[in-house]
Amino acid sequence: MSGAPLHISVDHGLATVTIVGSGKGNALGGTFWDDLRDFMETVRARDDIRAVALVGEGDTFSVGMDLRWYVVRLRRAERSGTPTFMDDDVRRLQHAVTTVADCPKPVIALINGECTGAALELVSACDIRYATRRARFSLPEAELGVVADLGGLQRLPLVINQGHLRELAFTGKTIDAQRAARIGLVNDVYAGSAALHDAARTLIGDLSRHPAHVLEGIKRVLGETHQEGIRRGLGQCAHWNSTHTGADGLRHAMTARLDAMAP
Repeated sequence: MSGAPLHISVDHGLATVTIVGSGKGNALGGTFWDDLRDFMETVRARDDIRAVALVGEGDTFSVGMDLRWYVVRLRRAERSGTPTFMDDDVRRLQHAVTTVADCPKPVIALINGECTGAALELVSACDIRYATRRARFSLPEAELGVVADLGGLQRLPLVINQGHLRELAFTGKTIDAQRAARIGLVNDVYAGSAALHDAARTLIGDLSRHPAHVLEGIKRVLGETHQEGIRRGLGQCAHWNSTHTGADGLRHAMTARLDAMAP
């Protein structure tokens, strides 16, 4: 494994972004967020890319936020005495996820294994979600004493109904691929990774029959109605966690979670 938090390859119009992250289980930390943002912002100008697929390296999509990485950031923030650090940093991560939602070309999530927390919020910004039978989904931020704040609470209501979303957010429970398909979280479930990638290649073949400006127009029209509400909701989440939990409270909760996870 290289030190890069994501690997990118382009084949027959499909840009595959493989998430490696900064820790075990393709944890999302380090330069991942900035690298994702930078790549997604270049996609608009690349004629060789008709669609983007996000996939995790190996047998896991992502375990979510890299808590070890973020605890270090919170310690630095406490030492610096920067009162707006948590608010500002969350908005930076939110922006990275928003570049996925705002990409003018279709974005597909190919989900195998665990898709937890920030990873589920990330795939909520995708247009289409395919999963293997091994896929598992959860939104456990409440266990850390925070409100999920990277866009899941704003975008998932456009995908699943409020009852299912509230159950996921309130309880932090894990659901399997079959239930995810029943509630509309994923479009289809496949036997394994090979079938998942075959489905993505079939989809890019279907998309390639249509002009790129038409696909962009569809995305823009579908998204425009909800943009203002999503923007307000993201700001509210960032402010709520900053004022109600704070950097010190989140650091202690993340440290306790890491201790509980230690062998």
